[in-house]
Amino acid sequence: MKGEPMRALVKHDSSPGAVGVQDVAEPALQPGQVLIEIAFAAICGTDRQALDGSHDFGVVPRILGHEASGIVRALAPDVDRADLAIGTRVTVETDAVICGRCEYCRGEQYNRCPNRRGIGTTADGAIAELLAMPQRAVHPLPDEVGLLEGALTEPLAIAVHAVVEQSPSLAGQVVVVIGPGAIGQLCAQVARAAGATVVLVGRSRHADALRRGAAAGARTVDAESEDLAAVIHELTGGLGAHTVFECSGAPETVDESAQLLRRGGRLVLVAFFRGAPPVDLELVINRELEIVGSRGKRPSSYRTALRLMSEGQVDVGSLVTAVLPLEQWEAGLGRVGGGEKVVFRIAADADDQLALAQPRVSSRA
Repeated sequence: MKGEPMRALVKHDSSPGAVGVQDVAEPALQPGQVLIEIAFAAICGTDRQALDGSHDFGVVPRILGHEASGIVRALAPDVDRADLAIGTRVTVETDAVICGRCEYCRGEQYNRCPNRRGIGTTADGAIAELLAMPQRAVHPLPDEVGLLEGALTEPLAIAVHAVVEQSPSLAGQVVVVIGPGAIGQLCAQVARAAGATVVLVGRSRHADALRRGAAAGARTVDAESEDLAAVIHELTGGLGAHTVFECSGAPETVDESAQLLRRGGRLVLVAFFRGAPPVDLELVINRELEIVGSRGKRPSSYRTALRLMSEGQVDVGSLVTAVLPLEQWEAGLGRVGGGEKVVFRIAADADDQLALAQPRVSSRA
């Protein structure tokens, strides 16, 4: 199988702009792996950074992409999964390589494994016609979840990890989400599903995203034209927010977020920062605040994310602003830079309608 050509979006070298669609060799199916014919692949900010060279992709050339769905095309002979067969609709975790031996791996905390390699960055990714992944990293899609929705399981799993796994119970609490991008929107939806009152915060340039957040049930605030502190004061009777999820990556928001918290409140850092954020540690001490990092996701995050989608408790499809063919990769990356959530249709016959998203058996070996 190795050597047959397939299309993929590739970061050629580490210099800015060295990105393009090209023919590369199909992945060889290794022991314990599942070969997936990619239907849809969503674009993340990390993929966008491939254009300006601001992200270290390790060894290049490297196939980009880590948010995807597809159809099982082949399984290695030693794969032992009763829920996987040729034609099964699936999504994937991003952990291509883990040591499997460290304390973190033994507890399914693969995001903490020091030897982890992730698809799209330190391992070849999913914006390609085919992807080979370890069987542990493959999740069948519930019948209620379409292939297009399935491609957004990974960002939803990030939100689940931050809101459910890195936070105490939020039922009945007022929480703030800073940054109305895809991750912020999903954190807001998951927090609402957990029973919280959610305030989603952006700026005037995020008007469309804030409208989407409001449609999903969040109280939205344009921080440039509204007094966010006054809104939180009113909603909490002056107590302050229970938790703030920082999803913008803007360094100045860390200290601003801490000011919104009640005594004993929690600040969860979800985004990667574009510089070192200043923090008023006296405030942290005096109010006994907690600052918690939330990096990536775990297998448990995917299981919960798929359940939330299948039960209709979140709507990932509402985030998608464009579905483009892979040939329009440059326009797609540009639109992501403008704050949109773009998905590439990799398989020409991929169907993004739930009612028609039936498993398809490939005739290729």
